[in-house]
Amino acid sequence: MQRIFLAAGFALLAPLASADPLPVHIVTAEMTVPLTEVALTGTLQAIEAFPVSFPQGGRVISVAVRDGDRVVAGQELARVDPTQADAALRAATAGLNGSDAALREAQQASDRAQELLSRGAGTRADVDTATKTLLSAQASRDQADAQLSKARTAQGNTVLTAPRAGTVTARAAEPGQVMNPGQKVVSMAADAGLEAVFNAPDGVNLEAFLGDKITLTPVDQPDLTMDGTITEVSPLVDPNTGSVVVKARVDSAVPDGAVFGTPVIGRLTIPQVRGITLPWTALTALAGGPAVWTVDPASMTVSQVPVTVSAYGGDTVRLSGGITPGTMVVTDGSQLLFPGRDVAPVKAGN
Repeated sequence: MQRIFLAAGFALLAPLASADPLPVHIVTAEMTVPLTEVALTGTLQAIEAFPVSFPQGGRVISVAVRDGDRVVAGQELARVDPTQADAALRAATAGLNGSDAALREAQQASDRAQELLSRGAGTRADVDTATKTLLSAQASRDQADAQLSKARTAQGNTVLTAPRAGTVTARAAEPGQVMNPGQKVVSMAADAGLEAVFNAPDGVNLEAFLGDKITLTPVDQPDLTMDGTITEVSPLVDPNTGSVVVKARVDSAVPDGAVFGTPVIGRLTIPQVRGITLPWTALTALAGGPAVWTVDPASMTVSQVPVTVSAYGGDTVRLSGGITPGTMVVTDGSQLLFPGRDVAPVKAGN
């Protein structure tokens, strides 16, 4: 049976609501917390990296390591010309020997003055003079000892050694080069593990995920993965890049070939705001914006309801308003609906 409507001289035919129910796919709206995967690109770096330099400088006569060399604590890295240091050590040694001799002589003179005074053959003034000379000799000896210690340290500083076990990441000096005190000779990465350093886009609330896990994959070895933990999120945005520095400690074993500077991709799953997620096929439109067809469970008839879309996905839409959890919503088949149309649910897979 059909009902005829006249509009502007045209006859319009509309099916009655009592027609056979239209088979459609129906889903029940549920409140969910969708997860979004954020992919960050960065590089592997040492957790502890530092420069190593001569404390006193000088002309470099040898560099014993190259980029990538593994070293242990105390291993020689480089040397500077020790000529001046050796001469200063010899002079300090001679000065200490002379001070020792002067101290022994002053001690003997003091002992004689004390002996003469005790026998009545000396005076108190002689004892005071001898004591003063002894104290001065002792002070000179202490000063000479300090000079010798300083000279020995200076001579030891002509050999640069590794302060910790690690890997040489950069060599900045060559034989014949004159180094200033504190000027970098080599850069080292201590054996304290690796971390991935990323430049993340501003706007993602990464601070909330400090301590969370992240999956790391070398760019050139996509079949390998490493487990990491987010340890640091910069509080400031880099004005040059407009990004935020994020660091993640590598917790699992590092695969072969993954060294300092290896590019990696970090994948972090971030929960979004709670909402109702529906298949994109459920979305229709009214004059005022997006809408969905809802089903009255008692009469199994449909009505069109405006909704607010908060996000669009690849095959879903997320709603922030318009319907509530538990509402029955038509997905496939909605293009044939009109208000009050009877519908019948189609089983999944049909």
